Amino acid sequence: MKISKEVKTGILVLLGIILFIFGFNYLKGQNLLSSSLTLYTTYSNVEGLVPSTPVTINGLNVGKVISIDFKGDGSGVLQVELSVDSNFKFSKNSKAELYETGLIGGKAIAILPAFDGAENTQRDDFLEGTVKPGLTA
Repeated sequence: MKISKEVKTGILVLLGIILFIFGFNYLKGQNLLSSSLTLYTTYSNVEGLVPSTPVTINGLNVGKVISIDFKGDGSGVLQVELSVDSNFKFSKNSKAELYETGLIGGKAIAILPAFDGAENTQRDDFLEGTVKPGLTA
């Protein structure tokens, strides 16, 4: 069976587009094939937190901050979207603590897991946001 030049060209173009999409998302730090858990938290002041900063559980890097935006209800509260890649199960009563990563600055979010027997976190759940006082506080 002979394949025409048009079909070969079409397949090549389609593969090129797919590779471009995966490559572009890879450079943005996103994996299209991962089944990460998306969580949300809110803060009145994010104190310099930026997207792609790490999210940790007990010091282990398990994800990153995806986006930071105003909540949309006119209150000025900031909503932070987190992506957690770990299979580690923790309760909906866990807290997302904003902390300083070092002396020079930089912020990160630590999830303080609660093991209280409550329901485990699911996709698009909200965690309570707390702020750990740093050296400047």
